[in-house]
Amino acid sequence: MASIRVFLTLTLIAIIVLVSFLSSLRGYRQSMVEAETLFDMQLQEHAKLLSLITINRGQVVEGLLLPRQADAQLSAQSLIAYQVFNEEGALLLRSVAAPNTPMSPREVGYSDRNFNGYRWRVLVVWDQLDGHWVMVAQRLDVRYELAESVILEAVVPTVLGVPLAALLIWFIVGYGLRPIRQLAKEVRSREVSDLSPVRLDNVPRELTPLTVSTNDLLRRLQSSFNREKRFAADAAHELRTPISILKVQVHNLLAELEAPNATAEELRQGIDAMGHLVEQILVLNRTAPDQYMVQFVPVDLYALAQEVISSEYEQILEREQHFDLEGGPGLVAGDATALRSLMLNLIGNASKYSPQGAHIRMRVRTDRKETILQVEDSGPGIPESYRERVFDRFYRLDGDRHASGVSGSGLGLAIVKHIVEMHGGHIRLSQSRELGGLCVTILFKPLAQEKPEGKKA
Repeated sequence: MASIRVFLTLTLIAIIVLVSFLSSLRGYRQSMVEAETLFDMQLQEHAKLLSLITINRGQVVEGLLLPRQADAQLSAQSLIAYQVFNEEGALLLRSVAAPNTPMSPREVGYSDRNFNGYRWRVLVVWDQLDGHWVMVAQRLDVRYELAESVILEAVVPTVLGVPLAALLIWFIVGYGLRPIRQLAKEVRSREVSDLSPVRLDNVPRELTPLTVSTNDLLRRLQSSFNREKRFAADAAHELRTPISILKVQVHNLLAELEAPNATAEELRQGIDAMGHLVEQILVLNRTAPDQYMVQFVPVDLYALAQEVISSEYEQILEREQHFDLEGGPGLVAGDATALRSLMLNLIGNASKYSPQGAHIRMRVRTDRKETILQVEDSGPGIPESYRERVFDRFYRLDGDRHASGVSGSGLGLAIVKHIVEMHGGHIRLSQSRELGGLCVTILFKPLAQEKPEGKKA
């Protein structure tokens, strides 16, 4: 259902139109019956008038025509035709519209006849006082025209009132649904960190269950978020401490050994990988949109990139890799800590999976529509068929059987994608045209079009 308001308005209008049509149809039929009765009574009155005019103790008006005033009274407006015959059937009187032959057989009562090119309603009356046959006729088309004009005058206001009723129903239904809009506005206008109960004044009885359910959901979400925060804090403490102890012990062990030991070195690498995995899981937990409740602030991606490169430059030098930072200031609304983690993962992946002496380039630029962060390298890259799957958590391309032999957790690009989505951006992978390896392009909304506030969950 697209809209409750539209559904209710259309349904009510359809009901009104249907009821109005049925009532108008019944009213039309009833009105036509009453009009027929009225017109038949009018014919009877004309027949009586003719009887009174023609009575003069058997004398009739000369010329076989009624006086001009009487004829006009009977036939001018109502288009009445009349005839008067004696008992033998000789024509005594007739109107201008009446034929010379009888309009109907001499049988008392009503009948429908055709003459003069029209259909007529004919009344035949036997006047016992004078011994005359009186025939009075009225055109049926005139009858229907007069009846329909009267009926339409009553029906037209009902038809014209339908659009007005639709307009009134539209506003009334909208007014009735206003509490729902107020509830939606109240929930939509909240900050992501505000999980306090929704409070509305004069809540309708029908909306009370929805308000109670919403508040219950907010309460359970608050409780769940608090548990997750405690878990992240506890995990950071409980996991980092033993791993740090293991690293110290392995370092001491390697120092005590007189000759390099392959098993001890593999143990050190395994502990380092486990420590890296723990850190990545904690970062992923902290940067999930439903957990990361912060106010965004203006962040210069170019300045932040300089800081991140400085922290990773030692690793780059160890592998004798060349790193270029190009572009200029690129302001976005975001969280510096999350964006730093994003850059660390991108630069770390580019350095780890590129061979000795490889070339890595980071570029920051801004145009009128977006701020672009791009990282490309001269490493092996990622085949096009795998570029969507590498964003899945713990997914490793070919089990990480790269030429570099570097192990990983499979969370780096998943963390990057989470942070990009949290900032309302878009990420895409392609092949670098200049360096030949992987090219990661991230599009952010520039600060001019994005208010400095967090993405609402």
